[in-house]
Amino acid sequence: MSTTSPRPERPSAVAAAWRPPAGIGTEIDFSAGHVRLAGEDSLWLVTDGAVDMFAMETAEGGPWHFVSRFTPGAVIAAPPSCPSSVPVLRAVHGSRVLRLDAADLAGLLHGGVRAADAGESSRRREAVARGIDAGLNGLLGFVTEQPASREHVLLSAGSRGELTDEECGRSSAGLIWVEVLGGRLWVGTPGSGEWLSSGDTFVVNEGSSVRGGPSASFRTCSTSDLLADGRLWDRLAVVNERMLRMADRVITAEVEQAESRVRAVREMEAAVTDKANRVLQAVLQPTEHVSRSGPVHTEDSTEAACRIVADELGIPILPACGSAAEGKMGPIEAIAVRSRFRIRAVSLDERWWRTNIGPFVGRRCDSPEPVAFVWRRGRYVAWDPVTGEKSPVSEQTAADFDDTGVLFYPPLPERPISTGRLILFGLKGSARDIRNLITFALVAVAVGTTVPISTGLILGTFVPNAQTNLIVQLCVLTLIAALTSAVFAVLENLALLRVGGRFEATLQAAVWDRLLRLPAPFFRRYSTGELASAALGVKNIRTVLMNVSYVVLYSSVVAVVNFAVMFWFSVPLALLTGLYVLVAVVFFVVLGARQMKWQTRSLELEYKLANRVYQRLRGLPKLRVAAAENRAFAAWANEFAQQKELQKRIGRYQSAAATFNGVYPLICVLLTFVVISGPAGGALSMTRFLSFNAALGIVLAAVIQVTNSLSSAFAVIPMFNRMKPLLAELPEASDAHTVPGELSGDIEVNRVTFRYDESSPPVLDNVSLSMRPGEFVAIVGPSGCGKSTLLRLLLGFEHPSSGNVLYDGQDLATLDRVAVRRQCGVVLQQTKPFAGTVFQAITGALNYSHDDAWAAAELAGIAADIRAMPMGMHTLVSDSGTFSGGQRQRLAIAHALIRRPRILFFDEATSALDNETQRIVTESTQRLNATRVVIAHRLSTVLDADKVVVLAEGRVAECGHPSELLRDSTSLFHQLVRRQMHESEKVMM
Repeated sequence: MSTTSPRPERPSAVAAAWRPPAGIGTEIDFSAGHVRLAGEDSLWLVTDGAVDMFAMETAEGGPWHFVSRFTPGAVIAAPPSCPSSVPVLRAVHGSRVLRLDAADLAGLLHGGVRAADAGESSRRREAVARGIDAGLNGLLGFVTEQPASREHVLLSAGSRGELTDEECGRSSAGLIWVEVLGGRLWVGTPGSGEWLSSGDTFVVNEGSSVRGGPSASFRTCSTSDLLADGRLWDRLAVVNERMLRMADRVITAEVEQAESRVRAVREMEAAVTDKANRVLQAVLQPTEHVSRSGPVHTEDSTEAACRIVADELGIPILPACGSAAEGKMGPIEAIAVRSRFRIRAVSLDERWWRTNIGPFVGRRCDSPEPVAFVWRRGRYVAWDPVTGEKSPVSEQTAADFDDTGVLFYPPLPERPISTGRLILFGLKGSARDIRNLITFALVAVAVGTTVPISTGLILGTFVPNAQTNLIVQLCVLTLIAALTSAVFAVLENLALLRVGGRFEATLQAAVWDRLLRLPAPFFRRYSTGELASAALGVKNIRTVLMNVSYVVLYSSVVAVVNFAVMFWFSVPLALLTGLYVLVAVVFFVVLGARQMKWQTRSLELEYKLANRVYQRLRGLPKLRVAAAENRAFAAWANEFAQQKELQKRIGRYQSAAATFNGVYPLICVLLTFVVISGPAGGALSMTRFLSFNAALGIVLAAVIQVTNSLSSAFAVIPMFNRMKPLLAELPEASDAHTVPGELSGDIEVNRVTFRYDESSPPVLDNVSLSMRPGEFVAIVGPSGCGKSTLLRLLLGFEHPSSGNVLYDGQDLATLDRVAVRRQCGVVLQQTKPFAGTVFQAITGALNYSHDDAWAAAELAGIAADIRAMPMGMHTLVSDSGTFSGGQRQRLAIAHALIRRPRILFFDEATSALDNETQRIVTESTQRLNATRVVIAHRLSTVLDADKVVVLAEGRVAECGHPSELLRDSTSLFHQLVRRQMHESEKVMM
């Protein structure tokens, strides 16, 4: 037999196992390893150990599907009949199970001969009710899904109500029974559930829901209520049989999904084999072209198109997760988020197919299916990801495509990046332009070598001999050579501009992307101004490097070629020229090294000054309140004067270089004349001397240009040094981290200790706590006890020194923390809404409608305020005083709630709200079926919590329900509440 592994969910459990009196019940024999759950009107009670329930597909045997685990105290009702799958129990941990007759148990519970007294009978009924609830909860976990992250109507036992088509209801606490009075209710998953009609009964808990239908009305009760009036047993059999029918449909769906996956794998293998055969066939038959670069696409068209574009850029593509967190993302955005690269929507101009902006994804005007566009031979080619057809885009066919597209930005590799690798990354995709650049430079230089030769011939031979015709012909030839050289210089500059533009666009986006992906502790080490200046330094680096590279490339080739010409004319004089070059190089190296020293100090002071200016501008209101404007100006003036003094020193070195550039070539020419007139006299003819002299001037000019450019390039070194920490730090998420999947809201903090550095005392010391899905947990305590630090650990902003944080049983250290936070709604005490309109502040960058934004505003209690604004949702949000502190807080809450997250983290998120708005927010979050973790200083806001965790000196001092803690007058929570009440009374007086 084959079994599926148990799901990572909590087993059904009861507070304490109830044991029937001796003589009641028959012990089940598990010697065969498992038994079938059978026996009409029988109940199976787990007294010791635990049992796992499986659903076996056929009575003759077949695959097993794990249903749930039941621990001591759980009561499992045997079905009167099995629709298709057979329930099977397997013992674990030394299990002991009793089979009880329902009639005997009913007599015992309702005061039969074996009942000791009314009190004992009541306690037995409560224990049996808890056990039946545990048994039903286990089955519910298999046939239903965790309620979607949407607003729910909370149901409680002993009430009546109605649900519309758009509403879902779930239990506010524990398992309750729902009886349909009118209309219809839907229970279960979309594929395996069924409709309940009038008179039908089902059960629901915190982890399941019922959906309303037309005119649906109902009433609810608890298992204890049904047990007390004797109505439980018939209803239990009906509900049990219904859940087994639903389990059949769940199993059928799982089998179909498994078969579909197997078919997909077989199709992919067949496609891979087919392509391999075609590639081999193309080797034997070269006339048949087979694309080897494109991957075999078996995924949907969007993913296939993204993969084509990503392959062009060297980006590995991972499929989208399809979780609820990606529900409001477009398909391309979901793939980009999963694969950790950035995208940008672009508008295409009229002649877009002739301008290379890089590969991108677009679509046809008459179809929503995406198309990949790649650059080939001076124009774009449209690549259909489904058929594999490639068609060049022309002026006639360009109208068939939509005028928008999506560009991909490749990220930096997820490892420390050196300066050389950074430059190579920026040059990725520019190989053709670089080849053209080198080719154009060589052609221009080769043509330019005619200048010294023609100069010598004209002045040394043709002029003295009055050969007019030859002079004119050679001048025309020289003019043609100059024009040709100019044309190639223009082409060279165009290629350089393309390389530079691509370098800056690629590298600037990659550096900003790297900065945004770095872990939170990194930002504690550097100020905002320093990081912004370092990230924006890419533009300055590009400007210097592109200019320097062009000058160095061109001038070096010119110098080398003309130096070779000089050797042809005179070896001794060429060696003397080599000495001139060496002196110039040494001078500029020494000068550049000294200049770089002051350049580094100037750049550091410039970054520091920019950061100080930024901080003072943001703190200007505080400076005015403190009447400290003059002191702030004096501090700025002092730093500004220091920077200007450093720039003056740098200017002196630049003046020395300019003076050297003007004087040194003349000195070299004079020395050459002295040598020729003396020791080397008569060694060269007039023609050869004039050609040599012209070449000498060209070489000296080129060398000075090269050395001067390289010395100015020294300014780039401090910029690269500023970027080194940013490039050396590893991103927060990497391929080593796993995707968490859709979270249910189960969080556990297991023996966590945290300190900011090894020498400091622990901020949190051996902290352990757990939060169940849908639970409201408040974290309170005196200032400095570690509440906010605990929240940073829960969000993955800090790493525990020891212990771990678990989400759905998964260690946060091994998970993609960005993907975890994407499923959480977070509102911090100092949170500020996004700049833009109110609509943008609520929706962020996701594809939410105005209706979604209004719904979130209602949940946050700010909808009425927005309606009162003249521009409503289009009102601008800025750093000015347009919005009050409470309104800003509610906008942040609306932004957190619009996604209907499974988990909510509030750090004093309602501190600026009045009591009525506080009540609205509390009720709204309660209906979301989300785990709520609230850090609160105003303790009146947490009295409705399911659990209060009191921290003191970095440890969990108390944990429990607020009512229980308040009853204990010695508890720390009781003292904190009394202290706040006393302070409030003093303020009112």
